[in-house]
Amino acid sequence: MVEMVPIKVYLPNNPERITTNPYDVISDEELAELRQNPYSFIHVILPEGEGDAKYENAQASLDKLIRDGALVEDGPALYLYEQSRPGFRQRGLVGGFSLRDYGRGRIKRHEKTREKPLQDRINHIQATKAHTGLVWLTIRSNPRLKAIFDEIQKGQPIFDFERYGWRNKVWRVPEDLESEILAIVSTNDVYIADGHHRIAAAYEYMKKMHELGREGGPWEYVLAYLANDDEVRILPYNRVIRNLPMPFDEFMERVRENFDVIEGDPEPRKHEICMFNGKWYKLIPKEIPGGAVESLDVAILQNKILAPILGITDPRKDPNIFFVGGEMTREDLEKYVTEKGNALVFSLYPTSIEEVEAVADAGLDMPPKSTWFDPKLLSGLFVHPLWE
Repeated sequence: MVEMVPIKVYLPNNPERITTNPYDVISDEELAELRQNPYSFIHVILPEGEGDAKYENAQASLDKLIRDGALVEDGPALYLYEQSRPGFRQRGLVGGFSLRDYGRGRIKRHEKTREKPLQDRINHIQATKAHTGLVWLTIRSNPRLKAIFDEIQKGQPIFDFERYGWRNKVWRVPEDLESEILAIVSTNDVYIADGHHRIAAAYEYMKKMHELGREGGPWEYVLAYLANDDEVRILPYNRVIRNLPMPFDEFMERVRENFDVIEGDPEPRKHEICMFNGKWYKLIPKEIPGGAVESLDVAILQNKILAPILGITDPRKDPNIFFVGGEMTREDLEKYVTEKGNALVFSLYPTSIEEVEAVADAGLDMPPKSTWFDPKLLSGLFVHPLWE
């Protein structure tokens, strides 16, 4: 279904010093700290400056890392990348995936791209002439692919280091295993888990190169990571409401029209939404809608509470809502109300990878902020150059 190929990359000579989280999950505090390190990859993915100067700084920073030997050319090859800590590990293949296949819909998406972040990523690729972050793809669990991973991991990793509380290991895939891996990928469905804007920007760059009469170069493939879908972890993506536009009793009266309400239970389950306003409530829908999208808990919350009661019709833009994802305790969530002065927290059971794939198979789009894949794939660990 999808062509995958070994690709040339640049690898860091000191991954602990160079790698960072992806650009879209770095806090202002971490950003300020990372910028103190001249060899941090932050200078490439979140460069200083405004307008064209920002992208020029990204290019200059990438050039410096290569010129100073902080990034070293490797490949063409495939790589196996594992992140682990006690209780969980995820593994995936890193290589090039055909952007022509993406354009044909063979790499299945579940999310619309937005113009502003898409243009930002297009500008970044045009300036750096490189893919500087991994697109995260999944494939339905394949026992043979897992067995190949196990075989690869008997060898010596080329990287083994700690970052953000996770142990990161990378192996170069032996050439004698490449053909079988590529055959497995070519006969199975491939889904985008995370990185819709990155892959869309790479596709737009490829189209621009075609318009210039340049076909067959490294821009035909996007740098991506492919994992078995039962070796990924999706965490909750919760909602925080800043202000309640009506008395709480009136709000709850309207909530009870579509939900049974249980007081005091803070543990969400599938089709059970927890809410905190100083006290925990569990909201159980009286009716579960049909459909791959409408049946999602994030959609039920949006369609039954956020839009009709709170007037939040576009959660991407409405200033009365923000989102908190990742590993959070009940106490962490409570503080958004008790210490930070917000009105409500909605705590959701995480969307499953099967639900994500069902939406993609149906050719539909997930509601905004439906999934938080974790741990995040490091930036600066692999860089795919687009120059020939």
